[in-house]
Amino acid sequence: MGGDRAPDEIVRGATLYRASGGAAELVLVGREELLRPRIAGASGVEVVDAREVVEMGEHPGAALRRRSETSIGVATQLVKDGRAEGVVSAGNTGATMAAALLILGRVRGIDRPALCGMLPTTKGTPACLLDAGATMDADAGNLLQYARMASRFMEKVHGIGRPSVGLLNVGEEPEKGERMQLEAHALLLAAKDVNFYGNVEGRDILRGTTDIVVTDGFTGNTVAKAMEGVLDVVTEGIRADIFGGLLGKLAALLALPGIKTFRTRMDYEPYVSAPLLGVNGVSVVTHGRARARMMKLAIDVTERSIATGLIGAIGEAATAA
Repeated sequence: MGGDRAPDEIVRGATLYRASGGAAELVLVGREELLRPRIAGASGVEVVDAREVVEMGEHPGAALRRRSETSIGVATQLVKDGRAEGVVSAGNTGATMAAALLILGRVRGIDRPALCGMLPTTKGTPACLLDAGATMDADAGNLLQYARMASRFMEKVHGIGRPSVGLLNVGEEPEKGERMQLEAHALLLAAKDVNFYGNVEGRDILRGTTDIVVTDGFTGNTVAKAMEGVLDVVTEGIRADIFGGLLGKLAALLALPGIKTFRTRMDYEPYVSAPLLGVNGVSVVTHGRARARMMKLAIDVTERSIATGLIGAIGEAATAA
C-alpha cells in the first residue's frame, strides 16, 4: 500500500516479477478489496489483509505502536513469524525502518542499522553509500560497522569480491575532517576485514572510486538525494534542451548509440533498492516513486539477499570483529 503510485504499480511490479520467471512466491499485504481484483489470474501471488496504512506525514514509530494492523507492520510480522523470508516496501521509509527494528530487532553485535543508498557510477558498477538516512548521529565505531555490513552486502548481493571502502570527507588526506572522521579513519585503517581505500570526496562517488562510501546518515541522505536530483536534471536537460526541437531530434538520431550507453550507465533503477543493514531479517527499501520495473527489481534484490544468506554473513562479521 506504500509509495506514490500504490497500489497499482506495486501490484504490477509483483506480477511482472512472476511473469519474468521469478521463483519466489509473493504476498501482497494491504486492503484486500483493493488488491485482490488487481491480481486476477496471477499465479504465485496471494493477499494478506491489513486495514491500516502509515501515511507519509505520520510519525513512523508512533503510528506502529498505536495501530497494530498497518500494512508494513503486518508484512514485517510475517517475516518474524517465518511465514515470509523478506519484506520490501516503497512506502514510508521511516515506517519500514521502525517496523524492522521493533519487530525483527538488530543483528547481535550491531549497534545501529544503516540504509544503503545505491548509486550508478561511470565505471558501470554500483556504489553503496551508507548510511543514507537510518541513523543521524553516528560515531566512528558505527562507521566501521557500516563498512563491514556493506562489504558483505556488496559481496553477496552484487557479486563484487573484496569491495573497496572509502570514508566520505572534505579531502583525501588522512588528517582531514572533524573528530569523527579522524577516529573512523584510524579504525578503518586498522580493520583487517575491511578493504579500506582511504578518504574520498563527494565527486568520487559517481566516478566509482570505491565500491562503498561510509558516512553518517544526515550527510549520506543529503548526498544521495542531491545526486539523484542531479541525474534527473541532467537527463531532462539532455532530452529537452539539447535534443529538443527539429534540429535537436536530427542530432539525437546521430547521437543515439551514445545516448543509449549513457542512459544505461546512469540508470539507478537496478541498484536503488537495498536492505536495511543491521536488522535481523531481510527488509528492503525502494524508492517512493517506484513504478512496476523498479518494484520488480526490488523483489529481485530481496530474493538475492535471502538466497545468499546476507543476514547470517553480517552476523558473522559482527561477532568476529
